[in-house]
Amino acid sequence: MSDNVKRDNRRALPKYLLTILLYGLLGGVLGFFTGVAGAAGVAETVRQALDRALEAATPWGIVISAVILLGAGWYLYAGAKRRFTAWDGEDEDTMDDVERQLSWALLLTGLMIVLDFFFFAASIIYERFLQDLILFLASVAVLVVLQQKIVDLERRINPEKRGSVYDMKFQKTWMDSCDEAERAQIGQACYTAYRMGNKVCVFLWVALLILNFVFDFGLLPIAAVLVVWGVMQTAYALECIRLSKRKGEV
Repeated sequence: MSDNVKRDNRRALPKYLLTILLYGLLGGVLGFFTGVAGAAGVAETVRQALDRALEAATPWGIVISAVILLGAGWYLYAGAKRRFTAWDGEDEDTMDDVERQLSWALLLTGLMIVLDFFFFAASIIYERFLQDLILFLASVAVLVVLQQKIVDLERRINPEKRGSVYDMKFQKTWMDSCDEAERAQIGQACYTAYRMGNKVCVFLWVALLILNFVFDFGLLPIAAVLVVWGVMQTAYALECIRLSKRKGEV
């Protein structure tokens, strides 16, 4: 067994070191050019252009995002509901398609809440708080109702499922009502999200570190990314420890 461990390490180490070297060289090149761009005054031009673009987009951001994402979400939900109502109770493929439609609709609501918070934050920065507050609240309300409709339909498809989106412990209640196969599927999806989150955090750390040479925004954005990364790492490790203890007690 120890020989296998050493052999695997010897095989993986050269590729790992080469990857680190290549990324380091790429970062150095990008850092050099961003430093040159900062010295040439490009940063201020880009900053002003982005600021003007965001200020112009902010009044319409929530409305356009809601029309596109929530409109598509409601369309998917309505189609799924029609197919479920017309279901003969035998064709399982139809129900698989219906649940996929509901999953896509739920994904759109997740993207919408992110955009809602982004454009609401932009409205505060650009001093449009009162004007956009109503739009923000209306969008969130429609979003929550859509999520409730999706969950309710999912519960009608699977009567063993429990929980209401208005319950503060909804996620725990829903998880408790899932069977072993569904929990394994959720666990696999969460692990994929965890891995992707790690990669995104590393990318953002590198990107922000390089861009700081141009825009000089300080450590706060970098620290925010590292806080998220640290929380992910800690939560994952602690949950693994907790689950290993439970396994040992069984």
